[in-house]
Amino acid sequence: MGAIHIRHGDNVTWEENRTGDASGPTRWGIRTKPYFDPAEVGVLLRVVEYAPGYVAEAHSHAAPEIVYILDGEITIGEQRMGAGDAYHIEPNTVYGPLRAGPAGVRFVLLFTGVPGMTSAS
Repeated sequence: MGAIHIRHGDNVTWEENRTGDASGPTRWGIRTKPYFDPAEVGVLLRVVEYAPGYVAEAHSHAAPEIVYILDGEITIGEQRMGAGDAYHIEPNTVYGPLRAGPAGVRFVLLFTGVPGMTSAS
């Protein structure tokens, strides 16, 4: 028989990737709430936030990726997307840079396998 895996949002803590330079304070650039991991349930599910104006360089992942935007806006290359928009990226597709809008962006991220990221540089 199967199992039901439950994560209550109040019990999932934010993981922050800090950013900054010598001229200003350190702050988060990306933060994620990791709900499920491929090793546990076969998929990765996270809520992700990019800080206002944050830029993620072009990269690819080894697994298919689906993103649903909850709040804010993001631009991938020349394509702008906002709340209610979704996109699917096939494995090993190089995409980016990703630019968060002036209010940042929050989205649901789903990988149907282990993502494994590579830089496009």
